[in-house]
Formats: sequence, structure tokens, C-alpha cells
Amino acid sequence: MEETPQVRQSGAAMMQEYVGIAWRNKWIILGCVALSASLAWSYCVIAPKYYRSEALIISEDQRVLENVVKGVGEGNFEQHLFVIQRQIVNRDFLSDIAKDFNLYPKELEEGGEAFAVKKLAGAIKVERIKGDQIVTPIEGFTVSFMHEDPATAMQVTARIAEKFIEGNTRERESTAEGVLDFFDEELRRLKLELEKKEEYVSAFKKTHLGELPQQADANIRSLDKLESEINSANEGLQRHSDRLAMLDKAVQEYQVYGRRNLAFTTASMEPNPLFRRQRELREQLVKLKAEFRDEYPEVMLTKEELRKVEAELVETYGADAIKPDKTPHDPYVQDLLKLQSEEKSELSLLRQRLQGLLASQKDYEKRVERFPQIEQELLVLERDENSMRANYSMLLDKRLLARVAENMEKQQKSGKYLILEPASFPEAPSIPNRPRILVLGFLLGCVFGGGLALIRERLTPQFRGPEDVELLVGPQLLAAIPDFSFLWNQSKARRYFPSAYLQRQPTGGTERFQLKVTEAERTLGHPQNGSRLESRFVVKLFPHSMVAEQYRVAAARLQQLNPNSRPMVVAVTSAIKGEGKTTTVINLGYTLARDFGKRVLLLDCDFVSPGLGYFSETPAKYGLVDCLRGDIPVEEAMTSFTDVSCSIMSAGECEPGSTELLKIGQLERVLSQLRENFDYILLNAPPILPVATMNVLERYTDLILLVVRANLTSQQDVKRALGSLRASNPIHVILNCVPTQSLPYYMVDYAVLENRTAV
Repeated sequence: MEETPQVRQSGAAMMQEYVGIAWRNKWIILGCVALSASLAWSYCVIAPKYYRSEALIISEDQRVLENVVKGVGEGNFEQHLFVIQRQIVNRDFLSDIAKDFNLYPKELEEGGEAFAVKKLAGAIKVERIKGDQIVTPIEGFTVSFMHEDPATAMQVTARIAEKFIEGNTRERESTAEGVLDFFDEELRRLKLELEKKEEYVSAFKKTHLGELPQQADANIRSLDKLESEINSANEGLQRHSDRLAMLDKAVQEYQVYGRRNLAFTTASMEPNPLFRRQRELREQLVKLKAEFRDEYPEVMLTKEELRKVEAELVETYGADAIKPDKTPHDPYVQDLLKLQSEEKSELSLLRQRLQGLLASQKDYEKRVERFPQIEQELLVLERDENSMRANYSMLLDKRLLARVAENMEKQQKSGKYLILEPASFPEAPSIPNRPRILVLGFLLGCVFGGGLALIRERLTPQFRGPEDVELLVGPQLLAAIPDFSFLWNQSKARRYFPSAYLQRQPTGGTERFQLKVTEAERTLGHPQNGSRLESRFVVKLFPHSMVAEQYRVAAARLQQLNPNSRPMVVAVTSAIKGEGKTTTVINLGYTLARDFGKRVLLLDCDFVSPGLGYFSETPAKYGLVDCLRGDIPVEEAMTSFTDVSCSIMSAGECEPGSTELLKIGQLERVLSQLRENFDYILLNAPPILPVATMNVLERYTDLILLVVRANLTSQQDVKRALGSLRASNPIHVILNCVPTQSLPYYMVDYAVLENRTAV
């Protein structure tokens, strides 16, 4: 996807505008830079010199004490560095050094020890080792001291480093002892907590015995076994219930219809002798009661025997078997009742067993449901126990290391830090820092010069784009001509014409296109002779470029200003010299003749700096000056182009008094003759401000074209030129040499798209 042209052009236009401002004001910027650099160098020469000595201190690796206390309150090296900085600049640390070296005696007498120590601390700097000082990452720092005497600076730096190492050694011995005491206390406390935790875990396991995670498989297997037994009990219960129903039906059918069920017919149909014995005991009991009381032994024995017989009958045939009015049972009925009693007993046992199985199943199901909760609680307890046990083991190891560290610190008398590089003797002053001051002076000079350039540009505004012209003179802008000064340089360097400015011909191939360009170069003598004037004939050399298109826009608008199509005399001028009026005359006149078929005469009225003669294909014998002096025919003073109806009348042999010829009316005579033969007469007039010629030419013209060069012509110059001219004829503006980035985006975008289509 392509970017939006308007956004792209805006950024490029801003960059090019700033570059142009810097180039136009380069001497101001260079002067500011030179002045700022000179002041910076002068300061480096006259400023007092201070020397800084530096010592490198590193932290020794693989120290036992660091391994012991690591993670128990130790911070990173940045935190240690802050503590070291505060320790070195401490008053107690620096007071002895200030007295030993007699530093700042004046401050010591006037403000006391505190004031001297404060100034000493300000001259000390503690910094971490920079990455460019060492190859491998080592924890270390530099301590430095700055003083006017380099020897004093080195001695004080060495003393600070030595004192810091001594204090660190004493501190480490004390730290080792404190760490050992700390570990002893922590071990006692953690051991008590670990014992309590173990007791709690053991009690938890006893409380939830049968519900522990390791018993889950056994409980599931038991639950499956109970499920199988429950199914068997249900099947047996159903089978015995069906048999009891069949027995009830058989008894009922026999009692009602006298019909026997062959499935329950037995081989022996004799009555049970218990019934006969029951009758005998009852009769005997009646006789005994008639003769004796109930307390009589024989009566009591008879009752006891009767009770046993009846109990056996009830167990065999049911409660109806012992009714007093019951007639003796039929053997068939007795067997059926006996079978009924057996089935009822079996059903009762099965129901009791089923209830027990269901209760056991419910209990195991509750255990299974509670497995995740019990497992989670047990995991938490065991995790805490294991973590506490690991901490206890770690503390035991560290206590052992602490004991070793204490012994080593007491024996070897070496601290954590080591002086790797002793205090150096400073050869060059640290203050002032000459490279930094010079670079800062250069940057300030650039900033100050750039600011002056911007202020100068704002105080003397110029025309940078079409909108600036419209704001000053209104809608009289005829066209905005892009800058094409680098067009020939690019085509010459690349050996072809860049497609962004020159399209290929609609018909024909590359050879025909190159042949036409070569022919144009040979005809105009460019670029072989390197002529600057010929390179400005852009509408002939680059007829399909965006520049030529803007000249066609100017020619079309010029015709709109002449609705009656009468012969028109147009004076092309500028406020000052060098704004491109001659270039505008030759390109605009050639465009009117070639693209619109008009008869055009280009009349050079600039007698001081004529320039149209350089564009003639064949030189003419006479010029405008000759026609004004005598009766030279105008035809003999003109030369024409061979391909278009455009003629050029050069200024001729100019003399110092040639300008006076414009005041005696000779120009009006010549113009009256020329109006009959040409549709447009373009006067190459001199600039307005330097000479007064334009004030005389204004009366003979129908229209004035004011050429303004972008980024060169001051708006104040244009205002003064318009004010001094006081023209009665309409004035229109052509903005020349406009940077491509300052043009409206639709012009640039259309030119690029048109070029892509052609390619």
C-alpha cells in the first residue's frame, strides 16, 4: 500500500525548509559556532584545575559467608552500593581523614569539623564499575577523590580505600558471629514447630482412617463387592417372595376347592405327632387343674411341656396352629403351612441382610465422596510438613557453613572486598573536562546559530509556497513553477532523463525517445557546452515534465485574462535581479506558440542585463536598440524558431544611454508595428527596484507579470516594488523555483501517477 502523498510531502517539505534556512544563513551559524567554541576553549584555559584520583575495589567471589546468608536478608549489589556510599561519606568515617591530611584548614577553622567533613564528602565519588572498564561482569565499584594537588588526591583516595577495607573486615567478623547465633535460635524454633506439625498429621490420619488416599482402591473394591452382594440378596428376596405367594395360593385353593398343588405334594401325608401331643397335654392339664392348684409341680411341668410343643408348632406352622378351637390339620395343609413358615423366616433373614448391605454401601459411598476433600487436606498438611522439614534441613546446612565461615573470617582476616587497582596518580585535570566543554560549546553554538537563523527568517519572511503569495497579493497567482535546477544534473549523472520529470513519447520505443533527446541536446548545444542559460529552456527539453505542465497552466490562464483575443503586451518583471524573469519569458512564450498556436514575440527590454539572445537558434543582425534609434525594420531585428511561431527580438548593442530611448516614445512606435503581427508580445523587463525602466514600460503594457522566486525573494522587497511601481494595469504573480515538497500534494501525486502510466 502506498502512503498518503500529503503526509509524505509535508515531512519532506519541513526538512527541506530547515535545510534551506540553514544554508541561507550558514555564515551566521558558523560564526555562532566559532564564537561558542572560542569561549569554551578560553574557559578551559583560565579555569582552575582539579585532579581526581581513583581506586578500583571489587567483591571477591566464592566467599563462604555470602553463600550462608544468601537469601536470608541479602539484597542485590545496587542496594549494597547505596550502603557503601553512605558509609564512606559518613562523618565518623571522614573526620579522621580530614585531620590526618589537614584538608580544608580554612573551613576547619571557620565552620568546624562538620563543615570540613561536608566539603570533603562533596569531593568524594563512589560509582559502580562501568561496562567499558572490564570485560566480564564483576561486582565492584570505584572510589575517587578530587583535589587541586594530584599527589594529595592520590594519598586521600588510597587512605579511603584502606579504611573501608579495614572496617569491612571487622564488620564481617561480627556478622559471622551474629549469623551463627541466628541459625541456632531459628533451628530450635523450627524444630518445635516441626514436631507439632507431625503430631497433627498423625492425629488427622487416625481420625480419617479408612478415608485416606492410599485406601481409596480398597474402598472402591469393597464397594463393588457390596454392590454384587446386594444384587444377589435382591434376587433371593424376589425368589422367596414368589415362592411364598405360590404357597399362599396353594393353601387357599385347597381350602376353597379342595384342589392340591402337585408342586407342593409330599410323600408322607401323616399328621404331625405334635398336634396329638398338644391335645393330650391340654386334656391332662385340664384334669390336673381340676384336682390341684397351679403351683402344683405336676401342673407346672405340664404347662412347660405344652409351651414347648406349641412353640415348636408355631415355629413350624405359624400362630394359627395352636388355637384351641382349631381342628386337627390335614397333613397336606400342615406341610404347606410349614413351607410358608420356612419361606417367611428366609425372607426375614434376607431383608435383614439387605439392610446391612445397604448401610455398608452407604458408608463406603460417603468415604469415596470424601476422598478429594480428605486428600486435599492431607496434601496441604504434608506439604507444610515437608516444607518445614526442608527448611529445617537447609538451616542445618547453613549453620554448618556459618560455623566454617566464622572460623575462616577469624583465621584469614580478609574481608569481602579487595583493592584491585590502588589509587592512581592523576596526570590530566578532571575539571574542567575539555572534550565535554568543547562539544557542549559546539552544540550551544549550533543551537544559538540555528535560533538566530530562524529569527532572521521570521523577521524577513520569504515566499516559500503558493499560499504565501495568495496571502500577500490575493488570488492573482498565475502559476507556481517547480524548481528544475537539478534536472540536468540527474539526467547527466544517470545518462538518461529521470522519469519523474520527463515522460516518454506516447508512440515509439526507447530508441526513438533517446534519439529525440539527443537531437534536442545537439540543437541547443546542451549539455556538451555546459551552458547555464540553455538548461533553463525546460519546456523544449522536457515537454512532458511537471514543470512544462505548469507553464501550460500559466499560458492557459494568461489567455483567460484576454477574453477578446486582441493583441496583448505583457511585461514580465521582478522585484530584484536573479528571480527568473528571463526563464519565465522564454518558457511561457514558447508554450503559447507550441501548445496554443499563438503568434508570440519575445522582446528583450533589459538593456543592462539582456539574456533572450542566448536562446536564439540563429543570431539576428539588429536588436530593439537599433529599432528605437533609427528606421530599422522590425523584421530584420527578429529571429524565429523553426518549429513554432515564436520569435525573439534581442536587446541589441546596448550603450549607457539606451535606457533613455524609452522616454521619447520610440517604444510605442515599435510596439504599434508589432501588435499587427503578433498575438502576444512578452517584454523581458528589468527588475523594478534597481532601475526605473519598469515605471516607463508600464504605460505601454496591458498586463504585468511579477516573477517571485521561492525561498529567495523577501516579502518586504515585493511590497516595496509594488508600492514604487504604482501600476494602473493588473499585476499577476508567477512563483518560480518552488521546491517540489512545497507544492500541493495533488500536483505531485498526479505527476507521479501520470509518469507510472507512461512507463
